[in-house]
Amino acid sequence: MRNFVSDWFYLSARCTKQIWRPLLALIPSLFIPIFFFFVNANSLGAIAKSPGFPNVSYRDFIAPVAMFTAVFFSAGNAGIEMVQDISNGYFKKLMIMPINRLAILLGRLTEVAIQAVMQGLIVLVLLLAVGVNFRTGFFGIISIFVILILFAMAWSCVSMIAALRTQNARLVQSMFVIVFPFLYITTSQAPKSLLSPTFRVLSSYNPVTYVIEGVRALVISGWSDPAIPEAFATVVVLFLILVVFTLASFQKAMK
Repeated sequence: MRNFVSDWFYLSARCTKQIWRPLLALIPSLFIPIFFFFVNANSLGAIAKSPGFPNVSYRDFIAPVAMFTAVFFSAGNAGIEMVQDISNGYFKKLMIMPINRLAILLGRLTEVAIQAVMQGLIVLVLLLAVGVNFRTGFFGIISIFVILILFAMAWSCVSMIAALRTQNARLVQSMFVIVFPFLYITTSQAPKSLLSPTFRVLSSYNPVTYVIEGVRALVISGWSDPAIPEAFATVVVLFLILVVFTLASFQKAMK
């Protein structure tokens, strides 16, 4: 157990250093969620006057989307960095050493979690500065970070699976765009009651919907909203399933 924790710590330290290389690469992942928050809040604000819309400002309604996007972008580099480790031979060295494969994976996921906290805090400060009200207070904000960080780590597993199975950096990088269909076929811009019947059905089968709805409940509703436990259940199940698939893909990279 001591060796496992030690391996996890040192691998996490190595991976975390890569967050700052280069520092300018962090700018787009912060600019995009902030940009879309202000654009949507000002251009789509009239939706809040529609019958059936919650009794909150549209700014508060889409605040969870800004946090989701900021935290999600922390998962973007995990797969690319995995391809680089495979290409330069570092990954192979790890695999032939007596290091638990879960420690290798958790080292990368720790990097994702740290970057998610950093980016999420910056966007959180901005949301508070423009007057977004978090109904569940401090512990609600903590819960939001737990949900979103688990989702970011789960999504980073998707890119690492692609990296391990294809070892193609361009393909892994292109997976970045997949999240946008998942994000917009949800209740990210409007409540489910205002969506078209087709989108309403599609959003019901989209796991991202449950993540956003859970975070939104922590912002505008309160602890009694059933969307909160549904969000926790969704991210935990996604995380566990994708971690198992990622570990299973390790052997593929050695062939």
